[in-house]
Amino acid sequence: MGKKGFVFGVSIMLFAALGWEACNALAYEAGTREHKLDLGVLGFRRSYLLHTPQGYDSTGPLPLIVALHGGFSTALDMEKETGFSEIADREKFFVAYPNGIGLFGRLQHWNAYHCCGFSMRWGIDDVQFVSMVIDRIRTQVKIDSSRIYIVGYSNGGMLGYLYAARNPDIVAAVAGIATTIGSRSSPDEPEIRIDRPHAPVPVIAFHGLMDQIVPYGGGRLNSPYWYVSVRESMLFWIEANKCAAEPIRENMMGGRMIKYTWNGKENGTEVVLFTLRGWGHLPPTRHFARELADTDPLRDLHAPEIIWEFFKSHARTAASSALSDVRYLK
Repeated sequence: MGKKGFVFGVSIMLFAALGWEACNALAYEAGTREHKLDLGVLGFRRSYLLHTPQGYDSTGPLPLIVALHGGFSTALDMEKETGFSEIADREKFFVAYPNGIGLFGRLQHWNAYHCCGFSMRWGIDDVQFVSMVIDRIRTQVKIDSSRIYIVGYSNGGMLGYLYAARNPDIVAAVAGIATTIGSRSSPDEPEIRIDRPHAPVPVIAFHGLMDQIVPYGGGRLNSPYWYVSVRESMLFWIEANKCAAEPIRENMMGGRMIKYTWNGKENGTEVVLFTLRGWGHLPPTRHFARELADTDPLRDLHAPEIIWEFFKSHARTAASSALSDVRYLK
């Protein structure tokens, strides 16, 4: 190699190194920024948004929530519609908003093993992608390994359930909104469900009784899939977490919201379901609830606040957290 080639090569290496350092430095600054992985799928680079809370001084690790958008949506939509970034600024945690695979930055889906769309048909490994996002964030900011949480809406909730079931040594708790553990693409096809986790995972779920996309009672309404019911989905987690068969029931918000709690035999392994009367296939957040009448009890509902309070009370054990670190260092 000639002198000019050597100088050019060194310059490229320095530029790349400085670019990486600059990217990491930006991750420490408060706000939400897009990050791209060195992973190309169908000609597109995978990406995610990372929100760093106001006042983060980088001296200590913070919890991380990975928020997965629904089908036909985006990471930016998930941030806007859930308001998790606002809660993060107050409570001090990071929020990652990964982007699914779609066309021209829209129509994005996740491969949740049993659903949905072209991401499933093309066999996109979205479980690996979520792990890569967590891996990358670990190199950018300080994450509390015992407090990594997953929340997903609709198709994103399906991936959230799948990821938690496959990685109970990483996920401290999972939240599913308007989602399910399985489906079938036609009455003649076999039903596919996610596999049971090898360790308990605390679960909190929200589902509207008027959901026409992922029906509360299961089956098919306004969707190309036949979905597993909310009851069967909860039974899956109740059995996996070895919870009591009978739940504690509480009527809330004038009876418009019913909370069911199944306590686990092990401390902190409960399953919690919020059933929403008169609510459809939308995230039960302030972004949508504010459209309700002033007298509607659900107008004050903001599920992300409830989810965060649930997450705050759950952390992985020291042994499990150490195991997840070892896995990521391989």
